[in-house]
Amino acid sequence: MLSKQQLGNLLWGMADTGLRGKVEDYKAYILSLLFFKRLSDNYEWETGNRVREFADTYGSEPSDKQMERMRAEGHDFIIPPGCFWSDVRNAETSEKNERLNDAVNAIAEANQPLKGIINSVRWNEPAPDGSGNKRIEPEVLVAAMNVLDHIPLDNSNVSPDVLGDAYEYLIKRFADENKGGTTAGQFYTPPEVREIIIRMIQPQPGQSLYDPTTGSAGFLIDGAKYTAEIAGFPNIRLFGQESVWNTWAISNINMHLHGLASMAQVKQGNTIKDPKFLSDDTATVRQFDRVTANFPFSEENWWLNGKPKLDGKGRAVLKKNGSAQLEFPDKGEFVDPFGRLIYGIPPFSNGDFVFLQHIVASMGEKGRAGVVCPQGVLFRGQPAKTEEEDGQNRKPDDEYLIRRGFLEGPLDKNGNPIGERGCLLEAVVVLPNNLFYGTTIPGTILFFNRDKPADRTNKVLMVYAAREGWYRETPDQNILLPHDLLRILIQLLAWGHIEEARRILPGHKQRLYGEIQDRLDFEQTEIRLRVREEVTERITVKSKLAEEDGTKLKKTERDKLEKRLARLDDIIAKMETQVRNAAERAQKEREAVDSVEAELLAMFVDPEQRKRYFAIVDLEEIAENDFNLNIPRYVDTFEPEDEIDLKEAAKAVQSALSVEADAKRKLDQLLESLTLR
Repeated sequence: MLSKQQLGNLLWGMADTGLRGKVEDYKAYILSLLFFKRLSDNYEWETGNRVREFADTYGSEPSDKQMERMRAEGHDFIIPPGCFWSDVRNAETSEKNERLNDAVNAIAEANQPLKGIINSVRWNEPAPDGSGNKRIEPEVLVAAMNVLDHIPLDNSNVSPDVLGDAYEYLIKRFADENKGGTTAGQFYTPPEVREIIIRMIQPQPGQSLYDPTTGSAGFLIDGAKYTAEIAGFPNIRLFGQESVWNTWAISNINMHLHGLASMAQVKQGNTIKDPKFLSDDTATVRQFDRVTANFPFSEENWWLNGKPKLDGKGRAVLKKNGSAQLEFPDKGEFVDPFGRLIYGIPPFSNGDFVFLQHIVASMGEKGRAGVVCPQGVLFRGQPAKTEEEDGQNRKPDDEYLIRRGFLEGPLDKNGNPIGERGCLLEAVVVLPNNLFYGTTIPGTILFFNRDKPADRTNKVLMVYAAREGWYRETPDQNILLPHDLLRILIQLLAWGHIEEARRILPGHKQRLYGEIQDRLDFEQTEIRLRVREEVTERITVKSKLAEEDGTKLKKTERDKLEKRLARLDDIIAKMETQVRNAAERAQKEREAVDSVEAELLAMFVDPEQRKRYFAIVDLEEIAENDFNLNIPRYVDTFEPEDEIDLKEAAKAVQSALSVEADAKRKLDQLLESLTLR
C-alpha cells in the first residue's frame, strides 16, 4: 500500500515534467490525469476480482462472452472500450493528446455524473500561436503519464483515505506555490481555520452541510470526517456550489477520491445570481442543518450590473490597478428574486453582506453556520444621526442595518421590526492578518445559530485571537499552530465556563497530540523519501569498497568511490539532522499545548486576564455601541507594556549621565588644546 507521503510527492513530481510551464492552471491538468488513472485502475481491479471469484466458484476461467460481461458490469462507472489508461499509454506519441482527450470525453458521455469533471481540461487544445502544435506538447504528456504509469491506483494499493489525503496535500502545495496570487484563495482555506469552524458548528450524523462557495471542498470533506469521528463512518449529506469551472471539477474529484461522491452534490454556477439549491416552490433558497463558507472578500459587482465609468471624453476611468471603475444603478428598484436580502440591499460594489444574507437564508430552523469574512463587516456602515448630532439628519445605511438585523432581526425602511426576531449571531473570532491565501488583510469568523442555548440568548461571544505570539509569523504567510487552535477552540466551546473548559480540554489535547504526531510522521517520511536513492547508493558504494583483495579496486576508482561515499554520508547526515529537528519541533508543539492548557485554566478564573482573551457581550451593550462589533470595543486588545524596575532604571540613567559628562569633559579638553595651538 502506498503512503500518502509517497503518493503526494509522486503527484507533485508531475508538475516538474513541464506542465507547470505550459498552462497557467496546470493543477487542473494534473488532478484530472490522476482521476483518469484512478478510474481506469480501479475498473481493471474490480474486473480482476470478479474473474477470481468466478474461478473460485466454478473451478474454471470464464469464457470470452462471460469475460466481456464481467468487464461491462458491476462497476461504479462505465469505461468504454479503447478508453482505458493503457489505451492512451500505448498510443503513438504524436496521437497521445487526441487519444487522451477522446478517452476522457467518452467516459464523461457514458457517465452523466462525470460530465465536466473528468473532462474539465482540453488535452488536445492547439497552441495559441497558430503554429499547429499542441498547447500541451505530446512529450510533456508522455512524461506526466510516465510518473503515474508504474503506480497502481486501485483500492488494493491506495485506499480512498490515502488517495484523498494525498490529493489534499497536492492542493495545498498548489496553494502554497501561489500564495500571493488570487487563485489560491479561490479554492483553498487553511485547514486550521476549517477545523475551528467545523468543531464549533458540530455537524451531526445524518445532517446536511452546505458550502455556497465550495472551492476544493475542504469544508465539506472536513464535515464528513467530523461525523466519522462520532459515528465511526462518514454519515452526512453534502451540498456545495462553485462558480469557477476548473475549481468545481477539482471539488468533485476530491469527493470521488475520498469516497464521498454518493453523499455529495456539488453544482456549478454563480451562487448569488443563480443559486442551485432551492426550496420546493423555487421561490426561496433551500435550507440546511449546517453552513460553512469562505466567500470572496469584498467582491465587487456581485449582481453583475456595473458599467465602466466614463470621463468627459468617453474613456473609461481606471483604478490604480488598471481596472475600470464601475458605476451601478440605483438600488431602489432592486429585488432579490430568491428572497434572501430581507435585512437590506448592500452596495453593489461590495458583496460581503450579500453572501452573509445568503448564508443566513440557507440555515434551517435549528441551523448553524461558520463563515470567514473580512473584518470590515464588523464595523462598516453608519447608524442614523439626527440633525442635532451631525447637522445632516443622516439616515442609517444598508450595511449598518444588515449587521443590526443579524443582532435584533430585520427592519423595514422606516426602522420598524419585521420578520424573524432575535440575535442570530453567536460568536465572533478575530484572526491574525496574512492568514489566508491571496490576501494579507485580517479575517474574522462569524458564527450564526438559530437554536442558541437559553444562556446565550441576546449575547455574543467575542474572541480576540490576533494577539502577537498567538500565531507563527513566516515571511510568506502566518500560521495557526496546534496550541493556537486549542486556545481559540476552548474559548469558543467553553463559552466562558471554566467547568466546561476543564471537561473538554483533555479530549482536545489528545486529539492535537495525535495531529502533531501524524504531521511528524508525514514530515519525517517525506524527508527520508527525498534521499532514498542516496541511501541505496551508499549501500552499494560501501559494498564495493569492502570487496576482497582478489577483486581489489584500482586506486583511482577507490578514491572516486571514497569521495562519493563521503558526499553520500554528508547528504544522509543532513537528512538525519532534519529528521531530529522535526522531532524536536513536534516535542515543542506538544509542550506548547500543555502550556496553553495551563494558561487557559488560569485565565478563566482571573477576570483581568479574561478581558484580554474574550468577552460575552449583552445585546444592550452592543446597541449602546451603535451595533459596532469592532473587537477593541469589548476586548482589551492592547499589548501590555513590559514592567520596569524603577530603581534599576534610575541607576541606568545615572550611569548614562556620568558617561555623557565624562565624554563632554574629554571633548572640552581636546578643543582647549587645539585652541592653544
